[in-house]
Amino acid sequence: MDDGVIPLAQDFPPGDPAAWMALVEKTLDGQPFDKRLVSRTYDGLRIEPLYTAANAGRPLGRAAPGPRAEGRWDLRARVLHPDPVAANAAALDELDGGAGSLLISVDPSGVSGVAIGSAADLGTVLDGVLIDLATVALDAGPHALAVGEWLLDLGEARTLRPRLALHIDPLSSFAATGVAAGGIATQIAAGAALAGRGVAESAFLASGQVVHEAGGGEAAELGFAMAAALTYARSMIEAGLEPAQAFGAIALGLAADGDYFLTLAKLRAARALWARITGAATGSPLTAVIEARSSRRMLAALDPWVNLLRLTSACFGAAAGGADAIVLDAFSEPLGRPTRFARRQARNTQLVLMEESHLGRVADPAAGSWYLESLSRELAEAGWAFMQKIEAAGGAAAALESGVVAEAVGAARAARAADIARRKAGLIGVSEFPDLAEAGVDLDLADAAPFAKPAPAPLPGPESRCRPLAPWRAAAPFEALRRRAAALEPRPKVFLATLGSPADYAGRVGFARNLFAAGGIAAEVGDVNDCQPDLATIAVICSSDARYAEEGEAAARALKAAGARHVYLAGRPGELQAKLEAAGVHGFLYAGMDAPQLLSGALDLAELG
Repeated sequence: MDDGVIPLAQDFPPGDPAAWMALVEKTLDGQPFDKRLVSRTYDGLRIEPLYTAANAGRPLGRAAPGPRAEGRWDLRARVLHPDPVAANAAALDELDGGAGSLLISVDPSGVSGVAIGSAADLGTVLDGVLIDLATVALDAGPHALAVGEWLLDLGEARTLRPRLALHIDPLSSFAATGVAAGGIATQIAAGAALAGRGVAESAFLASGQVVHEAGGGEAAELGFAMAAALTYARSMIEAGLEPAQAFGAIALGLAADGDYFLTLAKLRAARALWARITGAATGSPLTAVIEARSSRRMLAALDPWVNLLRLTSACFGAAAGGADAIVLDAFSEPLGRPTRFARRQARNTQLVLMEESHLGRVADPAAGSWYLESLSRELAEAGWAFMQKIEAAGGAAAALESGVVAEAVGAARAARAADIARRKAGLIGVSEFPDLAEAGVDLDLADAAPFAKPAPAPLPGPESRCRPLAPWRAAAPFEALRRRAAALEPRPKVFLATLGSPADYAGRVGFARNLFAAGGIAAEVGDVNDCQPDLATIAVICSSDARYAEEGEAAARALKAAGARHVYLAGRPGELQAKLEAAGVHGFLYAGMDAPQLLSGALDLAELG
């Protein structure tokens, strides 16, 4: 009986990996396969160019998320205006606009969150919020214990069934700041006491985001989150909770960035790790509750509209990966506090992916993908190994104090920074295709000072200290260069001196223009003989290798004679290097060079005038 299925592959022979490899080797023409076609994550996991059933292996157990009701996840909106009254208006606006829950960022100074210094302030922020319908979560950093207690009191006073996520996470705060008032063990024990009240849906947030934001790899992020969860669970069990209650009071926190495949696989791996840990601890695996927050290290202050694409990719990965709650920052976040428009864009990005793209309708879209099954399993294995390393060091707190975590994060961060400097990892609008005429974006410029409150009293006792995992943004080196360039008057320029026809120079003109623009230096293009003293501080010879062999030396001498103080040549010189340098070429521009170093030197010349 015809079932309507058209077997499209029946007329083709089955794929032969050996035949494919033979074609690849022919195309590579002697270049190493691993160098050209294999990439690695910053944890060292290998990413192949092609996956087959042989790569996938056995599917990762318990990686799939549960089905979502009506295909919806919890759209969680961040509230951070310094004025509690304005923050309350923003919270209600978010809920009216489609948010399902709130994340209240707390900073008594008002600089990076709502200026909450008392239970009354928190009550003002949540006035009119139906906390039995919309979950209220906290992002209170070192103030989480005090603010969490206020939230519990408010919840108990308002309703029998408050939906509260205290998000107490002293390990992340300790890691980020390098200090824990009263001692990290004391803070964790105080959090366990609040969990014992049994009011909140979740008391602790075991988050790996502090590792992510400092430049760490995905496996390190997973391992730290799991080690933090173990630490928090042990403390709650010591405080009298049953193991299932203790693990049930913990939510997992992970970052979502623009690499949606890695984000998706990371969330799948987290569920598998959680099932293994809770199964061993309680006798029956528990379902993970995962809150995914957009990465801040991926966002750029330059050409911030591109952040909308980064945030959309992050949300896609988190949603397809099965996050229970997703928090997206505003696209203007690196520049300052968002306006109502920017907050609406963050919310509507999720709404479009949820209600129009229906991403939540498929429970586990990665299931069966050879690549994603393999990546999920390898991330889980590497995350488990890093968790074991932390446990061997004495647990999460001890591993922070001894530098075990900082060492792993620092190595990954250095590798990322090197790739960005060499533009191997390009940043659109920053290191690639920068827009020197970009328009600014509106920000909420409300002064935080009038709303500042005294911070809650710290816990008594000696401080714990560790090497902090300082937050890092990939775009920061180029942003610093652009600020330097913007402060110069007149604005710096580079002269791109062409040889031959457009067919000879067009590609290298585009490369050089893009490279210097990444440092805020505009380009003027003209024939070598058109160079004038006012354009000649920096000159770049742009043409083909053949033209360089014939005319490169003469061009360098002509540019020096026209007053050029520094002459570059676009491309690798090969055997011509000595002759070109003797003719006056100071350096060579090519893919893979240290771009910030070059641009910093160019700005040094511009500053000298």
